[in-house]
Amino acid sequence: MPNKIHLITSYIEKRKSGFGVARLIMMSGVNVRGYGPADPEPADVLERVKQVLSQLLSPQELKELVRLLAEEDT
Repeated sequence: MPNKIHLITSYIEKRKSGFGVARLIMMSGVNVRGYGPADPEPADVLERVKQVLSQLLSPQELKELVRLLAEEDT
């Protein structure tokens, strides 16, 4: 199963560019660029990243990201 932090980072990179990723890092306090697709994802770190998504993404983008993450779980 791919690392969700990596998937979130990739999604934000596509939608908001590197500036969006920099904001994610600053707001969450997590160096999200340090997580690759196969790296373990600590639950507390993932939760910190998820907490700031509503401030970075529009409601439509957030729905799309949630759907993408759910697809990866199956």
